[in-house]
Amino acid sequence: MTTDTEIGITFADLGVAPQLVEALESQGIRSPFPVQALTIEDALAGRDVCGKAKTGSGKTLAFGLPMLMRTPRAAPGAPTSLVLVPTRELAVQVAECSKRSRRPSTGASSPSMAGRTSIASRASSPPAPTSSLPRRAG
Repeated sequence: MTTDTEIGITFADLGVAPQLVEALESQGIRSPFPVQALTIEDALAGRDVCGKAKTGSGKTLAFGLPMLMRTPRAAPGAPTSLVLVPTRELAVQVAECSKRSRRPSTGASSPSMAGRTSIASRASSPPAPTSSLPRRAG
């Protein structure tokens, strides 16, 4: 079976912004995995997508890249996107993937929060996140 990635489709072909393509290429990521090739265009068009794939198959970028592109600029301290995940480990992965996938020039940041800790401890030393809040600084 031949997949889209085997016939040379690129992230740019899917409509991913040039600065995000550059950020991916700087990490050695040049071609989308099948789940990304099947979902990114629809997500960029504002359609709901549901992707089911094995661990390590690229689901985080499949939803994360369109989210980074479609999220409007926010006022400082006013998140515009929210990602909820079931475990701290996955939250760390999503937050790190978000940070690596964008250029600093986008103004986006990915603060995170974790449950089961006091607000005071979150402010002084944030624990491993359970959610990632990508937003663009104003």
